[in-house]
Amino acid sequence: MKFSQSTCYSVASIFACTCVQAASGLTGLSTPKIDTHSHVYPDWYRQAVIDAGWVPGPDGNAAPPFWNVSYHLDFMAANNIEKSYVSCSSPGTNLYPNDTATNIHITREFNNYTSDLKQKYPNKFGFFASLPLPDINAALLEIDRALDELDADGFVFLSNHWGLYHGDPKLAPVYKKLNDRKAVIFIHPTNPCPKDAPANITGTPRLNYVAPLMWAYQAPVLEFFFDAARTVSDLILTGTVQKYANVRWIIPHCGGVLPAVFERFLRTSSLLGAKVGTDRPAVPYTLANATALLQKQFWFDLAGFSMSSQIWSMSRLFGPNKFLYGSDFAFTAPVGAIALTGDMNTTLPQIYNQTEIGWIFKENAVGLLGK
Repeated sequence: MKFSQSTCYSVASIFACTCVQAASGLTGLSTPKIDTHSHVYPDWYRQAVIDAGWVPGPDGNAAPPFWNVSYHLDFMAANNIEKSYVSCSSPGTNLYPNDTATNIHITREFNNYTSDLKQKYPNKFGFFASLPLPDINAALLEIDRALDELDADGFVFLSNHWGLYHGDPKLAPVYKKLNDRKAVIFIHPTNPCPKDAPANITGTPRLNYVAPLMWAYQAPVLEFFFDAARTVSDLILTGTVQKYANVRWIIPHCGGVLPAVFERFLRTSSLLGAKVGTDRPAVPYTLANATALLQKQFWFDLAGFSMSSQIWSMSRLFGPNKFLYGSDFAFTAPVGAIALTGDMNTTLPQIYNQTEIGWIFKENAVGLLGK
């Protein structure tokens, strides 16, 4: 392997910066994989995030991640990843709540960058394009550009865009177009955003206004998983998923906290109905028909610490054809990503046979996204 201790950068510094060779004894790294959850962080974007006030790192992290193309390709070779579908992680490309023009510019530049990466390495990289949400008209234009000119493989939606959660009826024109194009949407968590969050504060200072304890914990520790479940719940309870039946969704981190609350929020919402005065319709679901809906339109990547409990809960709801391999590189350092793959190699054979594990590591992604 080409990694050394000097290049073991960690995003949220979740993993100690020990040499990747320490993980090289893990079994199963030779299994071919397609990575549906990985990120690029080019230097110009790093500076844009810093300029928007995200210091010392994005989302409360201690530092921005290290990334370049060679580093990514070396990681893929070490982990036998045949292809990576890359995207922009949180805080995304819409870095300023009151500067639509800048957000559109950053979004287009990021999409151009990932499209160029795919064109240069067509067998190694695909990409999910970002959209300049919450600007609906600009998003509609970028959908067509991303698919028709840039050859995007799908789209990445943050779990909210400045408080625009994904069951919001304002998104109907976007979903209509994506449904017509039979698009794939990869949801990536970000910081929560209440309706009354200040619109004139961005970057790290904003964290204290959006959720309790954000001053104490990095967003990937708690809020990412809650906000992903929040927006998926909004999609389901409003009937958005059912209405746009051609859209296919990838949910990260084995559903976040969704496995723990899935049945509870379905049953509770069916009892209580919609809140008076809301713009959200209330579509009642049973566990059976909601599970069937997700079985048809949803896939779940296994990035992060998903093996000890989440996969066991999710495997009772969904078959092995619904799971995808994800590394979360470069926000997860190589040593951590390889260790997490080792966890998969230990746990997945307790649930699935070797053919089904092959689906999870590669074939499900081929079926969803193409080679």
